[in-house]
Amino acid sequence: MKTHTRLSFDILSELNPSIIVNEYRIDKEYFMEYFNIKIMISQYEALVVIREYWQQNKLEAYGYYFRVRDYEEWWNNRPHHREIETYPHHRHIEGKILPLYNPSLKSFLERVKLVLLRKAYN
Repeated sequence: MKTHTRLSFDILSELNPSIIVNEYRIDKEYFMEYFNIKIMISQYEALVVIREYWQQNKLEAYGYYFRVRDYEEWWNNRPHHREIETYPHHRHIEGKILPLYNPSLKSFLERVKLVLLRKAYN
């Protein structure tokens, strides 16, 4: 698993997450790495799913998903929504498709933490 991924999870550490690696594949012949990680944060009843596909040390595809109560958000770089100025990077928030200017796992997990802490005080 990529070092940046392991370090990014530190962002959520104070929320006591349970991290489950659903799938991890590495193909040394083609310099390919894929992982699918599920994170449960029980005190908020939150679910986070992280998927990344790396080829030759370059992030080729990602999907980051987050759900807490009735709120849902996900970020990805699937090549659809050509109308978005940051194509193919975009985010889905409560049924809306919006540009994604800083597509990184670190930014996503910071967003998750922010939303969870806001929901805790509402």
